Amino acid sequence: MKAITIPRHGERDVLTYTSDQPTPVPVSGEVLIQIACTGINHVDLVVRRGYPSIPIPLPHIPGGDITGTVLEAGPDVSRDLIGKRVVVYPLIACGKCQLCREGRPNLCLGWKYFGLHLKGGYAEYCTVPAGNCFVLPDSISFDSAAGLPIAGLTALHALKGVGGLSAGQTFFIWGGAGGLGTIAIQIAKRLGATVIATAGSDDRLALMTSLGADHVFNRKRDDVPAEVMKLCPAGVDLIIDYVGPETFPKSFQMVKKGGRILLCGIITGREVPNFSLHMTYLRHLSIQGLYLGTKVEMQEIIDLAASGAVKVQVGAELPLAEAARAQQMLEEGAVAGKIVLRVA
Repeated sequence: MKAITIPRHGERDVLTYTSDQPTPVPVSGEVLIQIACTGINHVDLVVRRGYPSIPIPLPHIPGGDITGTVLEAGPDVSRDLIGKRVVVYPLIACGKCQLCREGRPNLCLGWKYFGLHLKGGYAEYCTVPAGNCFVLPDSISFDSAAGLPIAGLTALHALKGVGGLSAGQTFFIWGGAGGLGTIAIQIAKRLGATVIATAGSDDRLALMTSLGADHVFNRKRDDVPAEVMKLCPAGVDLIIDYVGPETFPKSFQMVKKGGRILLCGIITGREVPNFSLHMTYLRHLSIQGLYLGTKVEMQEIIDLAASGAVKVQVGAELPLAEAARAQQMLEEGAVAGKIVLRVA
């Protein structure tokens, strides 16, 4: 089968397009999916360079967004899924650890994630547990579906499952014109929040406004913390920061007393220097990390997309062979919305 592999960790030149990868065979509990589209995510860049503290067997196939058509079923799997258009929940839980037994399998101690621990979506085919397959409504195209497992699920889990955002509160996000940001803006508005977002160009500010953002700022031109504090003298209730050390001090400055900062990315590094621990407790702040979400939330984001309440903004679609170019576009911030690889 055709695939993009990572034979060694490094920069974009390590991404290798091949046509001789073995097609996986579904075993007990699994189905074989012919992949139609996969999304490009920042985690793919980290995986390519070598994920901190997580060994990745090489050669590796990246890609956590998997959507396509079920072709085969394993020996003990119902054949009802064969021929169905599906999108894949990107986590596999062990079902045995304490967190799984507590009803929190998304936090499984032995978690596996497609594109990180397991071979992912930059390929023609992939085997996945049948229980990870969610049937796609006809109203959701494959390219739009590629924006749901990582960006969409993370946005929903952050705002509702972890952040508890509610009507009347204020929500802020850095990089609101990206795959996660465009979905987060729409969800936050549905929850009744006031939305503040940033981007690096006027066309992206216009996009965020069209999605419902109440206030938008150009991070290259505006003093974002100063402008936000003019709007919210006490600070904002909830901030999503997936940028990292570059923006965290500003996020810390803008969050209100008793507010929440949610961290879900390390684009600019892993360590925040001069972190003011005492100001965290004096201001009664909640700072929480998160990734992805639950299967219940996966169904919810699919339902929102199917109804048109949330629209995935596909900014660019490239063929699988151009994965390196697609990752370059993401690294350089060249595209607003989701970047998708078309596999079939």
